[in-house]
Amino acid sequence: MARSRGMGSIFKRKPGGAWHLSWFDEGGQRHERSARTTDRAAAQRILAGIVADVALRREGIIDAKADTFAEHGKRPLSAHLADWTASLTAKGVTPMHVETVKARARALLARCKAERLKDLSASKVQAVLGELRSDGKSVQTVHHYLRAVKQFSRWLYRDGRTREDALAHLQGYNAATDRRYERRALDAAELDRLISAAEQGPTYKRITGRDRAMLYRLASGTGFRASELRALTVADLCLDDDPPCIVLPAKHAKNRQETRQPIRGDLAELWRRWLAVRKSPTSCAGATISAGVVSKAGENAQRLFPTLPKLTAKMLQSDLRRARAQWIMETPDPAERRQRRASDFLAEADSSGRVADFHALRVSFITELVRGGASVKVAQTLARHSDPKLTLNVYTRLGVHDLAGGLDALPPVAVGPDRQRMRATGTTDATPHEIDVPARQLKRQQFERETVQNHTMYDASSGEPQGAAADLGGVQKDVKIKGNCDRTRSNSTPNRTERGGFEPPVRQAAHWFSKPAPSATRTPLQRSGRDWPVSASAGQTDRSSRPGMNTNRTGTSMHKQRAQHHARSPITVRS
Repeated sequence: MARSRGMGSIFKRKPGGAWHLSWFDEGGQRHERSARTTDRAAAQRILAGIVADVALRREGIIDAKADTFAEHGKRPLSAHLADWTASLTAKGVTPMHVETVKARARALLARCKAERLKDLSASKVQAVLGELRSDGKSVQTVHHYLRAVKQFSRWLYRDGRTREDALAHLQGYNAATDRRYERRALDAAELDRLISAAEQGPTYKRITGRDRAMLYRLASGTGFRASELRALTVADLCLDDDPPCIVLPAKHAKNRQETRQPIRGDLAELWRRWLAVRKSPTSCAGATISAGVVSKAGENAQRLFPTLPKLTAKMLQSDLRRARAQWIMETPDPAERRQRRASDFLAEADSSGRVADFHALRVSFITELVRGGASVKVAQTLARHSDPKLTLNVYTRLGVHDLAGGLDALPPVAVGPDRQRMRATGTTDATPHEIDVPARQLKRQQFERETVQNHTMYDASSGEPQGAAADLGGVQKDVKIKGNCDRTRSNSTPNRTERGGFEPPVRQAAHWFSKPAPSATRTPLQRSGRDWPVSASAGQTDRSSRPGMNTNRTGTSMHKQRAQHHARSPITVRS
């Protein structure tokens, strides 16, 4: 054996044969392989290259995972696909689901013509998905294919077989835009007739009509799937608990979590009666109705529905057709029969194309929960969903009457503009906060209907009160005219008006109804020390000569016109 420089050696296993190489990798593991040459110098150069690569990897200059990626890249995709499905089976995924996703991923990769990991690209997958849409596949079907191949690509990355997830950025499809198979919810009346028709019907593929009726009651009362119902045993029924419930083992649940599903008391009573009269020649002695543990043979023998067929949708639809035929023939009126035939009651598919199959019983269960007022959390927990959106958006079917019932919580509709104008003008009763009219209109109305307080009419020459005010002795009284006012202030604050709500910037009415001063040359209206002449005839201030005063076409002051108008108008004084 001859040693080379570095961590390695070359040797021959037999005389005249090829040189063999031996070295230690960066992890300290020993490797041997043939150099495939009888030339010593060539074998030493090959070994030196290997030892140099080991040193570079040990120092981090070369990525140690490069060899791993290279080794996986040489394997065909079919081998990686087999490893992926084996890992799914080891995780406890049901065989049916494993076969489904495997078939979808294999079909998509075959259309992409991908044979190695380097052939798996997002652009090829996107192009094939477009071809599937062109072939007439629904958006939901295309989305299922995309999910399967993305799951496979994600597993390759997490298992260390690729440097990155090549399909991570591919977005899913919105199945709601092209939903071709949508289930509908059966209402209470339809469920009653379906159960009655099944109970009175013949045996369907070794399952009696009475067993089918109990199956429909349990499915619509718990929301269990067909596979979960098929795995239930007598030991899973806890009918004596408070409240009664059914235990679904984790190995049979879709989310792989044990569930104690509560059921109604009337449903538990029906199950007690059914189990009491049930005749099963293969039943195990000593099996209890409450929770317990039985052997594997006893568990298989104690299945609640051991003869449940695989195609449960066809079984339910046969009972649905029988129930619909009985309902149509109940009436002797031919016109009503035609109406019943045209209705969606007990129909396999309604006018919107939504179908009724066995899984529709689960849809009915969740819909009735939401319709009955259950909270989002309660509905999600009873449905055993991880996302409340799935509970509300996919499994809940509410009609227009259910949606209209939710409008009762809204406040009454606001009053129309015509009604508001009637209230504002005093045609009908209204409180100030109920009136909603523009500010400009309020300003005009309040300007014309101002509340006058503590402003008594006086004679211009004698200075004595006139009219009804003289009988009151000049005592302040409230004069209230209809407007947007709440109340007036007390007797101690004259010449001020308190209003509720909007108050436009207008002059006080005291300017128009005020007592003249003893002197004929001065008035109480003094602004900036300026004197305004007084008209002795009317006992009012002549403000037409005020600088900057607005006048009409005849030259008369607008304020003077208002004063004359109110002097002619009767004023009611209320005690």
